[in-house]
Amino acid sequence: MSVEDLVRDSAHFLNVQSVLQHAAVASLACTGPRTIGPDRKPQRLEIKQDMSAILPAVEVTRAAVQTVNIQPAMELIDACVFPDIDAINASIVKRELAEECKRSVRMQLKEIKERQQTAVNGRHASQRESEQQQLLINSHAMRKENDKLLQQHAEQLAKRELELQQRDQLALLKQNNQKLLLLTIEAVSRCHNRFCSKYETVTKLLLTLDKESVQACATINVELRDLGQMFDQLVGKIKNGNSEQPELSCIFTAEQYCQSLDKLENNLHQQLTEQEQELLKKAKQQAEEEKQRILEAEQLRQQRQEEQKQQEQKQQEQKQQELEAQQKATADTAAAAAAAAQEVRPVETSIAPAAAAASGGISTSYVHPTRLAYYNEIIALYQSKVDAVKPLQTDEAWKKYRTNCQRTINVPLNAITASSPQHLTNNFDKLYNFFAGQPVRTTDGSTITINDHPLARDYCILLMAKKFVSQTDTAISSNPQAAFPFASVINSFWKLLPDFGNIFLAYMYKESPYLVPYVIPQQPDQTPEQYLKTMGYRLSDTNELEKPDMFLKRQTGIARLYAAVIITPGRKADGPTHTFGLEEAWRWLTHIMLVKPLPDICATMIMEMLQTLGFELWRAYGQNFLKLLVYIQTIYIPQLAAYDEGGPKTRLEMLLSKFLRERQIPQAVGVLPPGFWTQQYNMSAFESSAVAGHLWQRMTEAEKNLYIRKADKFKYVFKSRNRKVNWVLRKLRQVVADGNLQMHCMCALASKMTAWNERIMSKVCDLDGNSSDDSEDD
Repeated sequence: MSVEDLVRDSAHFLNVQSVLQHAAVASLACTGPRTIGPDRKPQRLEIKQDMSAILPAVEVTRAAVQTVNIQPAMELIDACVFPDIDAINASIVKRELAEECKRSVRMQLKEIKERQQTAVNGRHASQRESEQQQLLINSHAMRKENDKLLQQHAEQLAKRELELQQRDQLALLKQNNQKLLLLTIEAVSRCHNRFCSKYETVTKLLLTLDKESVQACATINVELRDLGQMFDQLVGKIKNGNSEQPELSCIFTAEQYCQSLDKLENNLHQQLTEQEQELLKKAKQQAEEEKQRILEAEQLRQQRQEEQKQQEQKQQEQKQQELEAQQKATADTAAAAAAAAQEVRPVETSIAPAAAAASGGISTSYVHPTRLAYYNEIIALYQSKVDAVKPLQTDEAWKKYRTNCQRTINVPLNAITASSPQHLTNNFDKLYNFFAGQPVRTTDGSTITINDHPLARDYCILLMAKKFVSQTDTAISSNPQAAFPFASVINSFWKLLPDFGNIFLAYMYKESPYLVPYVIPQQPDQTPEQYLKTMGYRLSDTNELEKPDMFLKRQTGIARLYAAVIITPGRKADGPTHTFGLEEAWRWLTHIMLVKPLPDICATMIMEMLQTLGFELWRAYGQNFLKLLVYIQTIYIPQLAAYDEGGPKTRLEMLLSKFLRERQIPQAVGVLPPGFWTQQYNMSAFESSAVAGHLWQRMTEAEKNLYIRKADKFKYVFKSRNRKVNWVLRKLRQVVADGNLQMHCMCALASKMTAWNERIMSKVCDLDGNSSDDSEDD
């Protein structure tokens, strides 16, 4: 219990005791009734004592207060029934002393509290100061640590940012290098394509030259070979990634090679033009010499004719002298002999010049005698066949048979195309089987053979040849490439049926006598329409003449088929490769130079022949064919210009200039390859698989077992062009190796497939596509 609590309890007790005492005194002193008003203060005895006397009393009182035992209130009341004034004053003094004691105690306690508070405050202040100092120290330390951490974090961030920037720069640099490399490869590839095409043209040009020209161009040949080797080395370095040169320098180098090749080609063309000019000069000299020879021969011929005339005159004079002598012997016989001699001499003199003039006109301006003889032979054979089959053509009883023969020939012949070797072979077999005597089922269900009538073979040969020639109007004139499969079938039949080839030529010559070449002269009694009809023009049902452009288009198709028959081989199994060879084209070109030029048609026929046959003629005859082209350009074209100034002549001039400038003629489009008939299957892998699947489903078990046994003996390991596919197949073989399931291989395969799947999905999401494939590990 504290001092304050003790003082408080004692003061409360004294206050209660004094109040009770006062109440007791008042009750005894007051006898009258209670009046309203304030209580009167009791009389107080002032006791003036010294403070020295009071202080001991206070101390005694304080000691008594501490030692007093609290008694019950009733006992105090009983004790104070008769209070004493001194006691009252003493109580008052006590009370004042108590209050004074309390006051002093309070003051002391307050001082003690203040001292304690100041001590506590000082202690707290010192603690606070120490804490503040410690906080400052700690804050300084924390600040230093934070600064270090911030500095370290900033350094790490800066390092990361620097690494990211470096990585981005490297990636960007790599991407730019890849783009630059791709651009370089693309530019070099373009240069390489241009270089290869130019190199190929130059090499082809050099191959077409003769030995003398090649020796003159030996330096150009060496430079060409060196350029090709340098360009190949450059391309090889770029492919292998060993190119030490920068990308732009590679492009510049490739461009320099191309420019060098262009210069080389220009130099070659210059040399060839110079040689061509020399050849032209030589050709002109030879032509002049030939003209001189012809003039000399003409002069010799005239001299011989004059000598013959002189000899005939001498003979006539001798005969006249003999007749005169006979007249002298016998006048009658002399007169009769003289009359007979006068009748014979004019006939002989009139026939000889006419025959000479006729023979001279045909040989020089219309047709060459050898070609005329060949033409007459072909036409005679054709006419004999036509005359022979007239009984079959005019017999109404065989009309249905003729119709079935026409259908049997027309259906496979119209279906001839070069879509596949099987298609061409099937149509050829249908035609040949009919000519071989095999029965053919017609559309009405009946069967016919070519042996049903003795004239049926010749009739069908005529019919088939005419049908082939009619394809020039329908299929070949609109599609020039269609001429080559028809030509191949024609050559195959020509080997098997020799008469068919001659009859085919007869139909061709009837449609176009320019193929002989033969310019049929106009007879005096012929009208212009009749003459044009003999030259190949057609008349409509209303007797209207064919238009020139349609005539030229039809003649172009005929010339294309004629040229295709010359260069297209037939089936090798049927006989020789060419029954109507390339020498026919050379013979035609040389003979048409001797024939009188006609407007439009001559230029058109020559141009079509050169476009179709020029490649093969140049390859076969070489320098001689080049001389022929030069002759056509320098001598024949000026002769043609006197009769023709139209478009065909201009196009022929441009075509010849192009051929002589480029020193090559491209091969015609659509020419059948040499082994076209022997290609049994020309299907894609998918089509072959489909056909094999259908055949397999139709096979019996016995037929399948043969293939199964062969397949068991055949060891085949599939390999793809893709490394990942090969890796998967190899892992699959390892998974089921020796008939057991290998779990580790299966897990490796599954993990790799999952990685590939994720990589593919990331590539699909990544639009930039900069990620690269990982390498495959076994």
